Amino acid sequence: MITELEASEFHKIKHLTNACRNMEVKAVASGMNPGRVYVDDTLNPQAALVWVQGQSGYQLIGDFQNEVFRSELREYMETQIYPTLASLQISDVEIGVEDSRWEAVLEHMAGPSELNDDTQHVYLLNPTDERIERTEKTKSAKRSSSSRMLIQPVEGTQVIIIDEVLLKDDRLNNLSFVTYKIKHFWTNVDAFLKHGVGYVVTREEEIVCICISAFVDGNTHAIDIETLEGHRKRNYAALAAQAYMNECNDRGIRPYWDCSPDNIGSIRLAQGAGLSLDFNYQVYWYSISECMR
Repeated sequence: MITELEASEFHKIKHLTNACRNMEVKAVASGMNPGRVYVDDTLNPQAALVWVQGQSGYQLIGDFQNEVFRSELREYMETQIYPTLASLQISDVEIGVEDSRWEAVLEHMAGPSELNDDTQHVYLLNPTDERIERTEKTKSAKRSSSSRMLIQPVEGTQVIIIDEVLLKDDRLNNLSFVTYKIKHFWTNVDAFLKHGVGYVVTREEEIVCICISAFVDGNTHAIDIETLEGHRKRNYAALAAQAYMNECNDRGIRPYWDCSPDNIGSIRLAQGAGLSLDFNYQVYWYSISECMR
């Protein structure tokens, strides 16, 4: 029987998340980032549906042949999950999978609704990249390494780390944008300040761009970056990414960059930051309204 786990029980799917390359499910399972977990068996889970709050979507992990999921998941979605999504004003179900053999289960879940899919790219530093070799002997040398991004802010523009000082700076007109972004991915601001990293770009006392750790699993940090409407194509994202990557370099953090193949700007930013394509995974989605007819 499909059952939702309590947050204190999320550790029960660790053996499933250990096999995942997608780090977001690991961040949820460890309790670092908020989410929900549904399993086939509370004592010995072999398959799990993980709600990743920061992605406003799910990931399916574990045994794609699991009989409980194959037979019960559609009804469980209709009775337990769709009403919750509707209350959040989410009209489409989005589910990521690393194993395309989940597609048969997804087709059953979608029922009469058309099942769509697309590819997501994940960019990482090469494992041999000098920025993740953290010996004390080389650490100081790397801080002045020419491998760093070197983009200078224009006059009137500042790049500022997100800390308690920034979050209390009432001179910034739209500081609420920062807390909104943080709370989308994190349980609260304090958790982010303790475990995450972030920078903003400001222009004339207005925040125009933000780059933060959206998810954290060990020393791997998934990046979320956003430039506000009306300020795009002005190199602000590159400035924020540069500061973030340099912070990762200094702290021994491994950046994780997830984006769609049609987001050319994001891909260029990732490549400019020294990241390279590591793996792809599939994302499926379908309309809730068509399922409920």
